[in-house]
Amino acid sequence: MKNTLVVGSGISGLTMALLLAQRGKQVSIVEKMPFIGGYINRFTRQGMRFDTGLHFTGGFGDSLTGLLEILNIQDEVKPAPITANIMLADSGCNIAFPGKGLDALADTIAAHFPKYTDAIHRFYTAEQDVIDHTPIFDVKNYTQADFLSQLTDYDAITVQEFFEQNGLDLPELQALLPIMSLCHGTPPVECPFPFHCRCAYGLDANLSAIRSGGDAFIRGFKREFARYNVNILTDTTISSLQFSDTQPICTAATLSDGQTLEIGDIYFAVHPSAYIPLLPDRLLTPQFKRRNRNLKPTCSFFTIYGTIDDELHAPNKLTFFLEDSDINSILTPGHLATHSSTGMVTSNDPQNAHTTFTAFRTMFVEDVEKLCEVTRDNYRNAPRYIEFKQQYREIILQDVYKAYPEYKGRLHIIGTASPLTCSRFSPPIGSAYGTRQLLAQSRTSGRLPVENCYALGHHAQFPGILGCMLGAYNLAIMG
Repeated sequence: MKNTLVVGSGISGLTMALLLAQRGKQVSIVEKMPFIGGYINRFTRQGMRFDTGLHFTGGFGDSLTGLLEILNIQDEVKPAPITANIMLADSGCNIAFPGKGLDALADTIAAHFPKYTDAIHRFYTAEQDVIDHTPIFDVKNYTQADFLSQLTDYDAITVQEFFEQNGLDLPELQALLPIMSLCHGTPPVECPFPFHCRCAYGLDANLSAIRSGGDAFIRGFKREFARYNVNILTDTTISSLQFSDTQPICTAATLSDGQTLEIGDIYFAVHPSAYIPLLPDRLLTPQFKRRNRNLKPTCSFFTIYGTIDDELHAPNKLTFFLEDSDINSILTPGHLATHSSTGMVTSNDPQNAHTTFTAFRTMFVEDVEKLCEVTRDNYRNAPRYIEFKQQYREIILQDVYKAYPEYKGRLHIIGTASPLTCSRFSPPIGSAYGTRQLLAQSRTSGRLPVENCYALGHHAQFPGILGCMLGAYNLAIMG
């Protein structure tokens, strides 16, 4: 039997590999890192387990639960309660998410801004309308025929244009309503309104933590991979691909370990810049080249992590702390020193003996490289980079203590990670959410110009970690 290759083992690749194996394919996963999982991996410091990227999600009780059941890992991946709030430092606004659906969230925000009550409700009504016109969220009943029906009345406008059309001109509301932009990385001025809604809906309406974080996913996937004899090749890359002289298909792949595999199909769950050099130029159309040249990376994060003294009894909590209300600048390169947001997650996980705390500040790899005069290949011992890490550790701590002064003296930092650290988990660009999604941008997933090669990843239908899984499921259904 010919091999079906899945290149990359983040959540998209893991989901795709298992779906293909369930359909009887002989699947091999090719992963550059020494472990599978990408950003859903956890790491250990001082005996404590910390999440790399999967701190919370939406979708339990509906689409995520359905996907977990299809993948047969629902016994491993379980929700844990978590609350959320938004703090705007420039205005002093502090709003707690009610966690009871979009109507309750609209009521909560409108109570702070009564003049804008109708417009706030129109925003969340439109968000619900987008979800109602996205059939894949009903995963168990989704079919090929549903794909083209995932169009809405809002496909031709950005989030910012929705604000302008509905009189939402208050800076605080332009930060509060699209706060989940920080969870997909495309600024409102660029972001298609439906893309934002599809990402934000589960987080707005049904935010959850995950017991044991990414470890729960990886345990489940590994168990199912063993059941279906999926071949996992870590510390491995593709050296070259061989192609038919008479058809636009890939016939074989030579791997970095020297073996050559006969190929049935290849699914690339990595950034386009990692696989396009492997494809023959004669098969790449001008449109394909132009589309991929124009891709823009999303933000990354500078992260600090540590533990909180047990006597504080800090609950599971997500906090968005914004120094100012300009999310467009926060999510655009070039504003490192002037516009920022800091997310904070407190976690009481059964894997850990103490409460853990993670704070992450939006930042772009290119800004860090410029500031520190380094590249992602030569940064580790550079004096300016070391100074930068110490500086931003203290800057983030200042945000934390503004939000939670009671943590001072009771929060113990174990380590830090910069956007350049992230580039090891998401090579080659190190962005947190793949590519930014722009209005009228062509899809960045699906069949490639080589007929048996496919791309997975973030695109205008399905953003976020749940979206990565839905995107893989959609491609499996469509394929």
